[in-house]
Amino acid sequence: MITAEATTVTSPRRWSRMVRQNEFGLLMLLVFVTIVAALTLPGFRTSSNISEIFTDSSLVIVVAVGEAVVIMARQIDLSVGAILGLSAYLVGSAVGHIGFAGPVVGVLLALLLGAALGLFNGLLIVGVRMPAIIATLATLSIFSGLQDVVTHGSQLYAYQLPAWLAHMENSNLLGIGVFIWIAAACVLVVSALVRFTRWGRDVYALGSNPEAAQYLGISATRRTYQAFAVCGALAGLGGLMYASRYGNVDATAGSGFELTVIAAAVIGGVSLFGGSGSPLGAALGAILLFELESALALLKISIFAQQTLEGAAIVIAVAVYSLLSKRLRRPAASRHRMGLRPAAPTEGGGGSHSHAESTSLVSE
Repeated sequence: MITAEATTVTSPRRWSRMVRQNEFGLLMLLVFVTIVAALTLPGFRTSSNISEIFTDSSLVIVVAVGEAVVIMARQIDLSVGAILGLSAYLVGSAVGHIGFAGPVVGVLLALLLGAALGLFNGLLIVGVRMPAIIATLATLSIFSGLQDVVTHGSQLYAYQLPAWLAHMENSNLLGIGVFIWIAAACVLVVSALVRFTRWGRDVYALGSNPEAAQYLGISATRRTYQAFAVCGALAGLGGLMYASRYGNVDATAGSGFELTVIAAAVIGGVSLFGGSGSPLGAALGAILLFELESALALLKISIFAQQTLEGAAIVIAVAVYSLLSKRLRRPAASRHRMGLRPAAPTEGGGGSHSHAESTSLVSE
């Protein structure tokens, strides 16, 4: 009989420790890159450049947090850039024409539109049973086409936006930019959901082992819909921020944004194999990515090299995580050689497990 003590090597605590270690290592790397860039590149340490890094990364963080949830559930959403662009134009136009549309109305419209588009992705994946990569690649084209149709080849200009939206990028609260507050709020809320709620445990369980999760009574259908709705909603919110950040929104808004978002999540330790990672890691990955891009720009390295960096970062992050996963899933014989022995059975036949521990035990 295997007791609760014996399952500590496969319990969520082990994955939790690994996630924290990934985040700590990423934070150390971020500090190292910051120090080196600040010492070697005078333009890097200017207040304007620092503000630019945090503003740009805040926009990516909001969308990357939603993408992280989908990836943790062993799915992927390639349509977030198109959702962002479509939301930027539609919501920006709507709040510009509705006289009473303040920040609350604008945010709600962006969240609802994005969630609806995310649910459509979920319908294709769950209802039609299309692989997520194929379904969201298709909706990337569909939403981009809709974006071209609704814009009629025209642009949404900054002067057409209401004052609160046009000036949101430059607004601050307690000396900190509103964009940073929004990104921080998204990271905190989603982190709390995935860490302290059953919903979050179910998302991790689905990503770790979908068959075992369903055996334990977790509804893969409902959780998949919810994960894509969250991802779409945050992409919609990102669209509102995009409209404020860049002002002019056309049919190409958000094009290629999905690669940056996925790169930020993967660099932040969110495994493309599902079942591990965190919103905080995705946020740190986004900041690191923009620090590197800023340093490359100051070194006058072309934008094409920066795009190559994003792709290479995904490959390296996936390769590193794959090697770590193999080491963490060593055979039982190896664990015995390391001195890990099953504990003696407890009286009455084995200890009791929590829902999360049972999920991890079955998945392993």
